[in-house]
Amino acid sequence: MKNDEENKPATKPAKGPRRTLTRLDWIDAATEILVSKSVDAIHPATLARDLGITIGSFYYHFRDRNDLLASVLRQWHERTTAQVMQEYAGMPIDELAYELMALPLHGLTARHAAMVEFAIRGWARRDDMARQAVLEVDQQRLALYTDALRKSGFGKAEAENRAFLIYSVQMSQALLWDVNDEKARKRQLNFAKKLFLLPLAPG
Repeated sequence: MKNDEENKPATKPAKGPRRTLTRLDWIDAATEILVSKSVDAIHPATLARDLGITIGSFYYHFRDRNDLLASVLRQWHERTTAQVMQEYAGMPIDELAYELMALPLHGLTARHAAMVEFAIRGWARRDDMARQAVLEVDQQRLALYTDALRKSGFGKAEAENRAFLIYSVQMSQALLWDVNDEKARKRQLNFAKKLFLLPLAPG
């Protein structure tokens, strides 16, 4: 004789919770398309299809495509500049120069950040909104270097010149990822730091 449990009718499995996406989920998905394809490939309907969600979720978070693109730029600024400046503010220039020049070398996460950066810079070559975002980021990063150099005793013009060289090395490290092994890169960064922080020659 079957027990009560065995006599119960079969029930359908309960449906899982309805999937919801945050604003940041949409921004991250758009950023990945920017890196893997181009800004021209970013469309709300395509994103919704790829994410397996209705287009209504997009319009819950964004007014339109341009609002999404502006949000991609703001999030890039926050992650790669605002947070970094907050973390390194007040650090002596010898430490700051090395740490920031070495940022692109900090593993796969840093490499992905560099890929995002170059995708945005490519976008900025033909779009005013992206161009303005890149300009603001460059100015803020250079100001961080310049301020640290001024505090270490360099004059305004000299600090600006050296800040530009340090920043150029940082950018080239991201671009020339595979040129040298880790040991060689560290040696070159230490050389660059010493070179850029040498005291002014007399005359």
